[in-house]
Amino acid sequence: MGFIEDFYYGNLEPQMRNIKKNSDFQKDFNKLCEIEVELRTKLTDSEKKLFLEYADLWGIISGDIDFDSYKTGFRHGASFALDAFTQITE
Repeated sequence: MGFIEDFYYGNLEPQMRNIKKNSDFQKDFNKLCEIEVELRTKLTDSEKKLFLEYADLWGIISGDIDFDSYKTGFRHGASFALDAFTQITE
């Protein structure tokens, strides 16, 4: 199956990532999880609620930023293709 068919049938998942073992990303993610566990044990119930609200809002904002970057990537790709075809015909 080609790219266009995969795209049409929804087989592409651009948000999916392969995380390499012992990569900087994996180490950072593990540290983030450790910090969250520690905070949950040290915070009061009201502080936990505030922390979770903060984390949820940060997730929403981060998702919006990622989506904007995703759209911008498509726009740049289209601009490259348009420029390539324009340069060929000149």
